[in-house]
Amino acid sequence: MHASCPPLADIKVKARALSQLLIDNRNVTKYDVHGLFGIFGKGDRVADNPTRCYFLNYEDTKVDFMHAHACRFGQRLTRPTVCEIGFNAGLSALLLLESIPHARVLSFDLGDLPWARAADKILRKTYGAARFPGVTFGDSKLTIPQMATERPFRCDLSFVDGDKTYQGRYDTLAALRGVASNHAPVFMDEVTSKACVNGTYASGSDKHERRCAALNGGYWPSVRAYNRACREGWLRVQRCAWPRRHPHDGLCIGHIGYGSAARPSQSPV
Repeated sequence: MHASCPPLADIKVKARALSQLLIDNRNVTKYDVHGLFGIFGKGDRVADNPTRCYFLNYEDTKVDFMHAHACRFGQRLTRPTVCEIGFNAGLSALLLLESIPHARVLSFDLGDLPWARAADKILRKTYGAARFPGVTFGDSKLTIPQMATERPFRCDLSFVDGDKTYQGRYDTLAALRGVASNHAPVFMDEVTSKACVNGTYASGSDKHERRCAALNGGYWPSVRAYNRACREGWLRVQRCAWPRRHPHDGLCIGHIGYGSAARPSQSPV
């Protein structure tokens, strides 16, 4: 049992320091604002353009939610493995590494963003290979099972972002289920409403689309994928957090891998 949670204020300072390193090297990284495309987005002013503020401002809602739940989870296990799908600039990986100081974090990322490899290098140097062995770059629905075959592992806690397509997000979830500890907690980003992802509506139904597609069109593919997995019985949604400024851009926690549920259905060729 681990006694207390690392202070979130200290973690936020470290996250800003990571962002600043990427911003300072922006001619190479193209990274120009703290929290770019990620959960740490807080409406900061953009580098080299002080009159413009970043349009995302989650007011730390997602960060607070992840820290609280990850910390409580970490108090129950001695040496957990945390899996992250969607590394981006490494801020969510840093949050998980700091919130659970005795955890190993395995990150998977397509590697299509120019700052991802720079952030990977910084975190590897900061935390060492034992805690952060480095990002596995490539399509996560392929790299997760490949890595599990070569070096077997189990995900005791996961964070899912990554692939923005419906089939890609669903297939990533299915790959994650194959390596997740049974009933393992999972954070799910890009959620428009709890009812839209928790299986309330039949997968592929007109009713689901009418009620949910318009809430945030960019997240509709992810919402469909979560909902399908929940309808199939191997994903459960428990609770969510909704940023005040972005009420249909939420983060939920649930569990993956319910034992008696049917295996994920095969993806169409």
